[in-house]
Amino acid sequence: MKHLLLLSLLFSLGIVHTAPSNNETTISGWVYYDFLGIDDKLEQGRYAEVDADYLDLLDNSWSSRSFDHAVILKRYGFFLVSQDRVPEGLKHLQWSLRKKALEDRDAHNVKYVVAQISASLGKYEEALEYLLDWYKVGKKRRFDLTPKGIALIGICYAQLEDYRPAIKYISIATEQSYVFIKPWYELKFALHYRLDEFLLALETSQDLVRHAPKEKKYLEQMGAMYNQLKFEIESLSSLEFGYTQDLLKTEKDYLLLANFYMYKAVPNDAVKVLQAGFKRKKIKTNAKNLETMSNAYLASRENIKAANTLQEATKLSDDPELSYRLGQIELNLSRWDKAIDSFKLAQDKGWDKEKGKIEYFIGISFIELEDFNNAVKYLSISSELGQESMVEPWLQYIDYLQNTAS
Repeated sequence: MKHLLLLSLLFSLGIVHTAPSNNETTISGWVYYDFLGIDDKLEQGRYAEVDADYLDLLDNSWSSRSFDHAVILKRYGFFLVSQDRVPEGLKHLQWSLRKKALEDRDAHNVKYVVAQISASLGKYEEALEYLLDWYKVGKKRRFDLTPKGIALIGICYAQLEDYRPAIKYISIATEQSYVFIKPWYELKFALHYRLDEFLLALETSQDLVRHAPKEKKYLEQMGAMYNQLKFEIESLSSLEFGYTQDLLKTEKDYLLLANFYMYKAVPNDAVKVLQAGFKRKKIKTNAKNLETMSNAYLASRENIKAANTLQEATKLSDDPELSYRLGQIELNLSRWDKAIDSFKLAQDKGWDKEKGKIEYFIGISFIELEDFNNAVKYLSISSELGQESMVEPWLQYIDYLQNTAS
């Protein structure tokens, strides 16, 4: 039931209805009460009856611009999608838009949902029609334009092998997103490479390495771009000379030289270049650049400086991955209180890559602090979330410690 992955978004975008009011666009009282009955049956799982009720509501002589009819079509479309009857649901959602009776913001949201469903069915040209209208209207009316929706425009263009607009929209999405979405950067890299934009491909590969420094494929991609650009002795010597003479003029120059040192496994030199860039106010103090500095410190085995720098980065970003990585560094430094704070912050920011993992690390930290009550609390949560095999030995260890202590 692959299309059910869309549901959490679909139902958040307009399946709720409101009671009759004095607003200009509102459903009729009798339709409202029919919806209440349908919702009650939905909660009870009486789906066949819900389907029949919607068909009864649609079997009426509705006017061409009926608001009631448009809302019924929209709700029925969402219901059909929830039952994995996606093509039927798509048809009714499109029909609701053709009525041109929905409120502007509601229609804007439904267009986005229709585009997502169309793309999931491989109808990329159809999806683009809705997405481009969604984007145009959103810009004009200042409606919400999520980076995910903008990225989907780029993805659809890429699927249609129209690479120039694809790179335009995927770049906008990466710039506007508050979190680092690896698949978007992977697509951005591939598009720049396909368009022979090797310097931009190099910069994108560096972004990927910065966020996933242990991923071999990203290191190989970055190396391939260095080789493609023939960024070897001559280019390196030029940048090194500029660095020693304080002649490097742009942030890009400092970052390029630092990343090249990292690629060549001389992180101490990367640290010196980055420190100079910050000191000379050529490199901006933002989360992205501080993370690069932290990675250089880590590679140089200056773990305390790495942690302190990454701590500053977490204050400037909502990316939960930064706080999670900081927690891991603090664990390695045996700074248990700081590890707990970092993991909790990652949790608050929405880190959810592996359920129970954060609770596991927090529990281990509490063991080291000899706070066994909190350790058991978090380890038990971790176990319930699927980490039983990792947690059980630690719970037994806590039992042993408490029994021998008494």
